[in-house]
Amino acid sequence: MTRKEWKIRATSRLSGTEAPALAAALLLCHVLGIDKVALIAHSEEEIPPLAEAELELLLERRLAGEPVAYLLGRREFYGRDFSVNAHTLIPRPETEHLVEAALEFFQGRENIRFLDLGTGSGCIAVTLAAERPSWKGEAVDVSPGALEVARGNAEAHGVSERVVFRQADFTLPLPFEAAGFDLVISNPPYISEEEYAGLDDGVRNFEPRSALVPGPEGLEHPRAVEAAARALLKEGGLLLMEHGHLQGEACRALCPDAYWMDRRTGLDLAGKERFLFAVRRSSVEAPGLSGDAAV
Repeated sequence: MTRKEWKIRATSRLSGTEAPALAAALLLCHVLGIDKVALIAHSEEEIPPLAEAELELLLERRLAGEPVAYLLGRREFYGRDFSVNAHTLIPRPETEHLVEAALEFFQGRENIRFLDLGTGSGCIAVTLAAERPSWKGEAVDVSPGALEVARGNAEAHGVSERVVFRQADFTLPLPFEAAGFDLVISNPPYISEEEYAGLDDGVRNFEPRSALVPGPEGLEHPRAVEAAARALLKEGGLLLMEHGHLQGEACRALCPDAYWMDRRTGLDLAGKERFLFAVRRSSVEAPGLSGDAAV
């Protein structure tokens, strides 16, 4: 069977799934070790039998609902490829807003020390270090499997000497000195039990539940992130935390005026509330009114 014939056949079989033609092309490129240009330019080339057998296995897994990122073992984030597997969430474009907000807030500043809570694949921590060569960070996750993936991603992108990965539960006291970080950043589990029941089967059946659902309410881990950030951020340090699109007001309310100022909710490209922005107040400042705007 030629590449073109297989792609047409696979696209037809995948009808009803998300972006079937793209998925078929990505699987072909992955198995054959080629790029999209070569796939188009040499579409009449025959697929070797072993490769065709591998493609069939991957196609069956996709038909069973497994996300394409897990089939490929990678997902792009902020212009870089990151390894992913069943121990990690698949990085989403929405999370790139956290990186953008951090880079903008600390524009022109060197030697920033950051802490990534619930690092998963390490996409946030690795990207920050790759974008800013003078920045160093710590990244924690409770999952040994996720940390293995994150360390591999740090090595692949040349930042393993500047990001330290530790196994730790950020809902418990962390082994860091108080007021030691300029930035605390996190994409924690924030989906409630009720919301989880309505998620796409590809998410519920394949992505790690523990990285999605912190408890019945959905705010259990965001609350823990705020507590950790309150203890570990320097005065004037920044907390950035992703949350659900209906959780903006609730997450701002997690940050009391006595400890936080300039509380804001960042929007994603669809205009939905997506992340908390809050600055650690100086201990000598009198608590004032904090902003509660969406930006």
